[in-house]
Amino acid sequence: MTKEKKEKILILGGSGTGKDYLLRGLIKKGLRYDPKFTTRPKRSLETNGIDYDFITNQDFKKMEDKGDIKVFQSFLINNETWYYGITKENFNKNQVFIITPEELSQLEESDIKSSFIVYLDIDIDIRRDRIKGRNDNNDSIERRIMADVKDFESFNRYDLKITDPDFDPEWVYDLTD
Repeated sequence: MTKEKKEKILILGGSGTGKDYLLRGLIKKGLRYDPKFTTRPKRSLETNGIDYDFITNQDFKKMEDKGDIKVFQSFLINNETWYYGITKENFNKNQVFIITPEELSQLEESDIKSSFIVYLDIDIDIRRDRIKGRNDNNDSIERRIMADVKDFESFNRYDLKITDPDFDPEWVYDLTD
């Protein structure tokens, strides 16, 4: 039987660092998870409701107007704005999340103090190889890598930093309260 974790686990890292791998491992250990929402196009191997809740920009605006959004970030890609985020309901009922430094900065200090923040800082060449294997044509690899470098250049708000590309999700689970 899996013990109930008191802390939320917040996973941060650039593209290709293993965020989804860690997330799947923590879900297998019994942590509650629902996907973030996004307005970007669905990738070929993604499933709505599993990888993300894919919504329209109009849906995002309605949620924002109603005050339903806990955190979000927008990206301008090829003259189109893509939104990613977590609703207040999702944040309150779940235990594990993939978030960005921008989204982390939007959380209340009490939310951060009751969370275990994991930063995946994996070698850039390993990340490039992983991203190439995705067959993702929605966005360029180099644009994403450079955006990640900028997003994480002074990032230091974490409880655990992982640099080993072959890390074990169970190890991370065991470190949390």
